[in-house]
Amino acid sequence: MAHTLPTQSFVALAAVGWADGRLTRTEATALVDAARKHGLDGDDLAAVERSTKTKASLDAFDPGTMTVWECVVTYAMASWLARLDGVQSTDESKVLHQLGDRLGIDESVRVRAASAALDISMLPEGGRPDRYDFAKLVVRLREKMPQFTGG
Repeated sequence: MAHTLPTQSFVALAAVGWADGRLTRTEATALVDAARKHGLDGDDLAAVERSTKTKASLDAFDPGTMTVWECVVTYAMASWLARLDGVQSTDESKVLHQLGDRLGIDESVRVRAASAALDISMLPEGGRPDRYDFAKLVVRLREKMPQFTGG
């Protein structure tokens, strides 16, 4: 898969994962795997790995020059990560909402992005973090939200 998300996206994802006070082994593995599949390596991948060991906060996240498309993909992945352990806590929901605000995407876009992430998690073995198909997520997002694909 081509490099589709900046390192900052994974800082935000880590913050969502840590929102309930802990990052499970499954969530940590999924986060690092997602970063690798999105083309991060070297220092960037090491930064993501560190975020799985030390609590990350959304305060550290700055969308900076992220495109609208990168924001949508980041939100979709965050909604997937928030549900990965089978329970989306109140704290995770709150941080996910704050992330959507920081990304500047409205509620209808958030719902469609989360829906696309759920669609892919329901594919055969899609519930397993090591089998989650990020390429299919991007395709599904393009189908559901073609207006954002231009960045």
